[in-house]
Amino acid sequence: MLNKYKVAVVGGAGHIGLPLSCYISSKGNEVLIVDIDEKVLSKINNNEAPFFEDGLKSYIDKANKNNIQTSTDLKKIKDFNFIFVTLGTSSEQDEIEKFRGLVSEIIDLVSIESHLILRSTVSIDEINKISENKLLKQKNIKLSYCPERIAEGNSLNELQTLPQIISSKNKQDAEPFVQFFKSLDIKSYVTSFENAAFLKLFSNAYRYAEFTLVNEFFNIAEENNINFDEIMELAKIDYPRLSNMPSYGFVGGPCLIKDTKTFIGQYSNEKSVLASLQESNKEFMNLIIKKCLINFPDKKIIQLGMTFKPNSDDLRSSLAYDLYKRLNAEGFIVYPVDLNLKSEDIELELFNYEEVVDKTDNLLITTQHDFINELDLNNKKVITVGYK
Repeated sequence: MLNKYKVAVVGGAGHIGLPLSCYISSKGNEVLIVDIDEKVLSKINNNEAPFFEDGLKSYIDKANKNNIQTSTDLKKIKDFNFIFVTLGTSSEQDEIEKFRGLVSEIIDLVSIESHLILRSTVSIDEINKISENKLLKQKNIKLSYCPERIAEGNSLNELQTLPQIISSKNKQDAEPFVQFFKSLDIKSYVTSFENAAFLKLFSNAYRYAEFTLVNEFFNIAEENNINFDEIMELAKIDYPRLSNMPSYGFVGGPCLIKDTKTFIGQYSNEKSVLASLQESNKEFMNLIIKKCLINFPDKKIIQLGMTFKPNSDDLRSSLAYDLYKRLNAEGFIVYPVDLNLKSEDIELELFNYEEVVDKTDNLLITTQHDFINELDLNNKKVITVGYK
């Protein structure tokens, strides 16, 4: 297959950038992954998947056969005419300034008539600041904000099935990006910078609110000594209007929390409904700790699941991990068990269930990994944080 585009992905070894890089490569394009993590780049070059993502290993194999390039040298992007920026962002001012500085450096380095695609979460204020960079006009660089909306772990499937939102200064500027995604067999819809920025933040803030609202009902039920599990079961029986109601549980991960904070900072205020929901999740965490103190008086616990969501190996913004640290501070001896994690990759001593099964009868299920269903939990005192 002949190469169609020369594409550089800055932050291309991460959870967002690597599946995207491999998918673009699979369509016959020349791809450069730029990332500062030499250890991860080495794994990619050796056909290893650095994290769990369904189907990623086979895509990496194919990408290497297609001669995908990896580098820590940002200067190499000058030879590529489509540049993605996929680095994780934050609502914290120092992180915003780092991101702004990186994008300015990229604009300095890219060749004339290049196409710059912001993939990370960015506010409209930040997009406007980037748009004001004089070099964009001098070098005739087209800028587009094309937010990612994939679910971690299912990226490669959703890249092919979810439509891409494309935003630019005008429809004329958007056209090269439309054609690019069309070449990847990805349907796209064009809108304004303002709409795309709001849509990205709104989507994750809405999901955060949906999950958190159930936690608020859990909090209320606990305070009134009502069995919320039984309520949930009864409410859904032959009642389709509640059939899709999510479970209570931790609302974590690298996107929902920070995007909600960014949304509040950009469009709302600290007295808004969204801000109050943040307090609901803090209270949810406090209630779980209270339940542990009451039910596990000897302060020994086997904690099952540490990542932010089931069947993931991602500890970023994991409230299960936060709970582990909170319990330690309360004087608990906690034995964390998570088969999806490797001790050498994290600052956390992990155990196999068989190693600690006889140390205590107290079990705390914080992330519903599939492997937990295969464990013998009979004759154990079990607290379940939720079902996600």
